[in-house]
Amino acid sequence: MPTPIDFMHVRLPLCDSTEVMAAIDAATPARPVRIATINPEFMVEAQRNRAFAASLTGMSHCLIDGFGLYATLQLWQSLSRTVFPLEHRPGADLVADLFRKYQTGEKRFFLLGGPLKLVEAAQKNILKTYPGCHIVGIADGGVIDPKRIVVDPNLIEQINASQPDILLVGFGAPKQELWIEQARHVLPVPVMVGVGGTLGFYGSKKRAGRVVRRLKFEWLHRGITETGHWKRIWRATAVYLTLFSLWSSRQLLTGRKN
Repeated sequence: MPTPIDFMHVRLPLCDSTEVMAAIDAATPARPVRIATINPEFMVEAQRNRAFAASLTGMSHCLIDGFGLYATLQLWQSLSRTVFPLEHRPGADLVADLFRKYQTGEKRFFLLGGPLKLVEAAQKNILKTYPGCHIVGIADGGVIDPKRIVVDPNLIEQINASQPDILLVGFGAPKQELWIEQARHVLPVPVMVGVGGTLGFYGSKKRAGRVVRRLKFEWLHRGITETGHWKRIWRATAVYLTLFSLWSSRQLLTGRKN
C-alpha cells in the first residue's frame, strides 16, 4: 500500500514504481487505481489550488516524476527522520514500462489528450514500437477549463464503449488530475494515469537522450528545446524551493514532522 505523507500542506500517497506496476496489474473496476506523476510544479500549484491538492490526496498512488521534488523529499526525510517510499521515476518512463509490459495485448489502452493530430501520431508511433499493444481508442478531450471541470458525457460514452483497462490522460496538470477526480465517478476504468506531455514524446516532441536523463538534466533539455518552458523551470526551481524552504523551516521550528 502507498505510504501517505503530509508534505507542504498536501497529503500524498507516495509509492515506488514496483508498487505502481503491481497495483496496475491487479486493478479491476471494483479496485481501481488512480495515479499522479508529481513534480515540483504540482506542489507549487497545490499551495494555491486546494481542489488540485485534494485531487492529489484522492489518488491511490503518487509517483515522483520531478527530480527536484525527489531531492527535497529526500532532504525532508533526513531532516524529519521519517520513512516513506523514495524513487525518482518520470511519468514518461512509467508509460513506456506499461507499453512494454502489455505489448502482447493483455491490457487495453485509451489515449486521451490533445490536440487530436498529436494523439493520432502518438498512436501510430506506439504501435510501430510495440506492434502488439492494444489501443482501443483515442480522443482529444475537447477544451478543459481547470477552474470549472466539466466531464463531457459524449466523451465518457466513447471511453466506456471502448472498455479500456488503462486510460492515459494527457491534459497536463492541474487539468488532468481534476478531470480524473470528476470522471472517476462515471468511468469504471480500472486504471487512470495523469501523463502530462508524455504522449507528445510519441508524436512530434523529442525526449532528451538517455545520458541526459541519467544525469537528471531532462528539465534543462526541455528548457532549451521547448518554447516557453523556462517559465515552468522558474516555477519548479526558484518558486518551489522558496516555498519548500519556508514550509520546512516552519515545521522544524515548531517541532512538527508533517
